[in-house]
Amino acid sequence: MSSDLTLAATTAPSAEPRRMHPIALVAALTAAVVPVMSVFSVNVALRQIGAELGASAGTLQLVVAAYGVVYASLVVIGGRLGDSFGRRRMLLVGLGLFAGASLLCAGAQTSGQLVAARFVQGLSAAVLSPQVLASIHANSEGHHRARAMAWFGATAGLATSLAFLVGGTLAGSDLGWRSVFWVNTPVALVVMVGVARYLPETKAPARTSLDWVGAALLGTTMTLLILPLTEGRATGWPAWTWACLVAVPVAGAVLVWWQLRLQRRGGLPLLPPELFGIRTVRVGLLVALPVYVTFGGFMFVYAFLAGSHGLTPLRIGLSLLPMSLGFLGASIASGRLVPRFGVGVLAAGGALTAAGLGWLGLVVDGFAPAAAFTVAQVAAPMVVVGIGLALIWSPLMGVILSQVHGHLAGLGGGLLLTVLQAGLGFGSAVVGSVYFGLAAEHAFLWTVVLLAAVMAVVTPLTRLLRPRP
Repeated sequence: MSSDLTLAATTAPSAEPRRMHPIALVAALTAAVVPVMSVFSVNVALRQIGAELGASAGTLQLVVAAYGVVYASLVVIGGRLGDSFGRRRMLLVGLGLFAGASLLCAGAQTSGQLVAARFVQGLSAAVLSPQVLASIHANSEGHHRARAMAWFGATAGLATSLAFLVGGTLAGSDLGWRSVFWVNTPVALVVMVGVARYLPETKAPARTSLDWVGAALLGTTMTLLILPLTEGRATGWPAWTWACLVAVPVAGAVLVWWQLRLQRRGGLPLLPPELFGIRTVRVGLLVALPVYVTFGGFMFVYAFLAGSHGLTPLRIGLSLLPMSLGFLGASIASGRLVPRFGVGVLAAGGALTAAGLGWLGLVVDGFAPAAAFTVAQVAAPMVVVGIGLALIWSPLMGVILSQVHGHLAGLGGGLLLTVLQAGLGFGSAVVGSVYFGLAAEHAFLWTVVLLAAVMAVVTPLTRLLRPRP
């Protein structure tokens, strides 16, 4: 993320706060939509991908997780590249890479090719995503910036809602699962025209340092954990899987050592240790990580189960739409609820999420082992899950960054994006492995009960986020 999101290009003095050109704002928001939709739309096509490419369950987990691993490892680097070389320039580079990577995904002939293409797609998302928020800050002021930020938040929620429906519609049509990927290309190219013509260039006054070593160590640590968890069960847990798991804490310790060393030498670490000295960041991430893991794991397991028990990609998308709409509505309402009820809103969100997951497990898998179910049957518990997630997810981001000083705002946002994408990637790997490892009836029910228990534990932790007297 940008190290100084308020920096802007030199402009003539004016009493009226600066504002983005409407077309530039629409283009930037659309650019933000593309990687968000790619995170979720692929879930509804997993069953088709597995059938056509002969991909194992573990490889399908990697299709989801590969994107998140690279995204999480490089999103901070992407933000600093924008600071150094220009946010518009890097946004155009990211969009171009995303368009190309999407074509690679669509043209994949083997599961290995698809996983590799998803790595490239995650890299391009890490380049383009941080430029959107940084450009809004750098090109607008006052109430214009506040309005643009409100649109940014609403767009993210809307993108999540549309991802399931659009992805399911495309994958369920004669175009097949490949269309879920190639549709990104024309959208990205059109957005590039608007960005190139209407978005002013902005960058920091001096180039910022890039912690490539930290990014490599973070990516290595995540890969050492995710790869054996996704492939271990299918391959009979050979020695290399255990060697990877043993190496995880070693790689993590080296990452921490490098970040502390870089900070002592006056450098700019990928994950600045000073941020973890801020109470809201430290405690907030403790609450946020299991929420992100729960959501990423639930999305993978539910989409896989639904696809294997009679639901077409379109019906999977339709069944998830109530959750997305509940999330969108509750996200908007949380802005008014938090000032009135404080962290109690987050606690209510955790409790509702736990209850909704348990309810959904009973509806889908509680009375017959993963019997066929209808979209209407899961609508109500999906709404509850969506509302619960929004009440804990949306306010949590604001709480985490509430005590981060202005000069660290970009780094704080980058850290939050890193943890978010890492959590989603871990979720598909860890929770997916739990689900596939339950060789018994009602595997889905037991998996979502476990996720509900995680949310039940998270709920009382939200009290730690209350301001100290």
